[in-house]
Amino acid sequence: MSAIGSSQIQPEAVLELVHRAQDGSMSAFESLYRQHSNQVFLLCLRMSGCKSHAEDFMQETFIKAWQALPKFKGDSKFSTWIYRIATNTVLADKRKNTLDLVQDHDWEREFEQSLSDTHSRQQIDLEKAIAGLPAQARHVIVLHDLMGLTHQEIAQQLGIAAGTSKAHLNRARTMVKERLE
Repeated sequence: MSAIGSSQIQPEAVLELVHRAQDGSMSAFESLYRQHSNQVFLLCLRMSGCKSHAEDFMQETFIKAWQALPKFKGDSKFSTWIYRIATNTVLADKRKNTLDLVQDHDWEREFEQSLSDTHSRQQIDLEKAIAGLPAQARHVIVLHDLMGLTHQEIAQQLGIAAGTSKAHLNRARTMVKERLE
């Protein structure tokens, strides 16, 4: 599995858009939104397993990003920064509401429709296998294999031990493999 795709425009151009947005340019922030919204949505969808929740989380992520934009110093890539905001948004809701897959029998169809324009059949099958995992296993595999976080970072994000993160990742990978066979 690979990390979430990087921006399609050059990092210098993204940084220029960030600086313009920090100076109050809504059009610059709209460009950042258009450039990153699909990946943020997919991250939220992978973590929540629910299209309607993912849409809400994506909106909340960009609202928080706009509010926190003056604090962005450019020490990391903008995409890394906004993915972290998205991750924290989903996890904060999870802590409050013990979020897991909605017991809606149409979730797989909605999930496929949301990915059909950007993913091959095999990628959709992989995404569905990940989405069908228990919440903790799903969060760990998304954060580790797709976001590239270390087990220590995952442990901090989820409030678990690093060894527990490793165990969840092993379990998640085994379950994904079984679902794909």
